[in-house]
Order: sequence, then structure tokens, then C-alpha cells
Amino acid sequence: MNRKRITLLVLIALGLLSAYFFFFGGGFSTLGEQDNDFAVQDTGSITKIFIADKNNTTVTLTRVNGGQWMVNGHYVARQDCINNLLVTIKMLAVKNLIDPRGFPVVVKRLASSALKVEIYSGDKRIKMYYVGGPTQDQTGTYMLLANHNTGKNYSQPYIMYIPGFNGYLTSRYFTPEPDWRDRTILRSSPYQLKSVQVLYPGSDSGFGITILGRNRFTLDNPLTKQNIPAFDTIAVKQYLTYYQTLSWETSAENPKKDSILNSVPIALINVLDTSGKKYEIKLFHRQTPEADKDKYGIAYKYDPDRMYALINGKDFVIVQFFVFGKMLQNIAYFTHAPETHVEK
Repeated sequence: MNRKRITLLVLIALGLLSAYFFFFGGGFSTLGEQDNDFAVQDTGSITKIFIADKNNTTVTLTRVNGGQWMVNGHYVARQDCINNLLVTIKMLAVKNLIDPRGFPVVVKRLASSALKVEIYSGDKRIKMYYVGGPTQDQTGTYMLLANHNTGKNYSQPYIMYIPGFNGYLTSRYFTPEPDWRDRTILRSSPYQLKSVQVLYPGSDSGFGITILGRNRFTLDNPLTKQNIPAFDTIAVKQYLTYYQTLSWETSAENPKKDSILNSVPIALINVLDTSGKKYEIKLFHRQTPEADKDKYGIAYKYDPDRMYALINGKDFVIVQFFVFGKMLQNIAYFTHAPETHVEK
């Protein structure tokens, strides 16, 4: 082996050792905590979970009165994601030690890309650890515990898993705020609604429904102020069931957002419930993604599967035609065969 190669290997080894000692502390806690004690058995006592990635993106999940979880103090959290995370926190167990041959690589990856997780009970931090990537067979996750009092990292990372679960756990810890948010726009029974109004800008074919009581409704055209005396109440009841659960699919990222919001909406949906809460949904066309232009063998002008939506004047999101398309009816829907309004 020539001298240059030996020098290179020595430099690489020194670099790995530097990363190791920079990122890791050493030994066991003086307070009796072991370096593999990741799990929190009493997840009911957890009041806050903080997650940070190496790009300085953070998310704080907080339990508030009544057991509801909030995202960054502003939005209701997705309960399915919260439940998934709490189960993970409770069930974490050591699967294996790190193979000495792969130890330097694991150390390097943890130092460069691990997620930092802090768990609190009240104002007290009760657990702190780092979540790395999956093992080669995708059945374990590299993790490193830190002393939750001092914040000093232990020296020994572990391969962690959940007994009975065949997969890795990294994806259960994430930082993007939109991914944690509850996507429900409204959830109600038909008789928790007071009124529903659907308007089509540039057209007088919109309608308004007022719920007066069980099987008692009025139907009118909000623009012409025309009351519709004869209509099918079964069709009205069926239509109102479409509002039992409304959700958006994902947050929208589009550099032309302002242009989209300044364009003429497909429809405006206004809902008022019996508690007086108002919901406003503006629907906008979405250009068909390039990859989907030949999806159905038809060159649709607009995406036939999804629309943009502005929810309550603040959340710019993507919604599915499967959910919202059936809501875009006109008065004819309640008096004879339904007609649609959406250009595709």
C-alpha cells in the first residue's frame, strides 16, 4: 500500500472520529438512565413533542385541554398521525446492536441527517433522542439516546424497532407542518347545518338550501331571489349528506398562487351550521399535471381529478373531484335529472 493511500485512510479515520466525538458524548447517565431506554410507557402523561431536522425545520405538537393535539400552537393535529407517533414512542425496543464493521457509517449518517426528538411531561423534558434512517433490510431504525437532563448524547446508537411490526420507523417522525395538520374542513350531520349556498360566478344557476327542521327545507336561487316551491326533499337530504365530512387532500405549492386566486372561481360554497360557525370554500381550476395529460386518453383542459381550493380565506390546498364534484349541482338536481357545471 503506497504512502498516499495510507495518508488518505488515516485522514478518513480521523474525520470519522472527529464526527463521532463531536456528535456523541459517552457513557451512561449518572442518574441511572440507560443508553437504550428510549420508550415512554405512560404516553398519557406526554404533553409536548418537539421534532427538528437538520434543515432547521421544526414542529411542536402540544396536547391541550380535552386531549386534543395542536400543531405549532395554531392548527388541530391529524389524530391518526398523533396516534401512530404515540404508539411508536411507547413500543420502541432494541432490536440489535450496531455491527462494528458498519459503526463508522452509522455514526456519520446520524451526525449528518438524524431527526432530533424531545418529549415533555408538563414543562419537564423526559426523553431526548435522535432518529436516523432504516437498516439495509428496512426492518430496523438507527437511533441514539441522549441524557434528557443534560442534553449530552450517549456513545452507543442502537437498531430500534416495534415488536410485531415489520418496517422502519423514520417516517413516523417528520417536521413539515402541513403534513401534521388535520385536513378536515367540516364534519357534521345534516341537521347540524343551518344553510348551504353554492354560487357559480358568471352564472345564475346557483342555489341555496335552508334547513328548517327534520324533513323541512327551503330551496331558492340566491342571485334571482327566486323561491323554488316544488322540489324533491329526498334529493335535498341526499345532497346534504355530502357535507358530513369534507377534507382537503394536501397543501398546495404553486408559484402562480396569486394568479390562481385572482382568477374566476369554479364555485363558491358557503356553509353555516347551527352553532353559527361559517365555512367558505372557493374552488379553482388546476392545470392538468404534465405526467397526467394522457392518463385517460382525453386531453382535458383542466385536471379532471383535482382542484385548488381556498378554505376560509386562508388555506390554499388541493381537493379531489371525487369529494367535491358531487356538490357542484344546480337547482335542476333537486327538481329533475341533475346537471353538472364543471368544465374539464
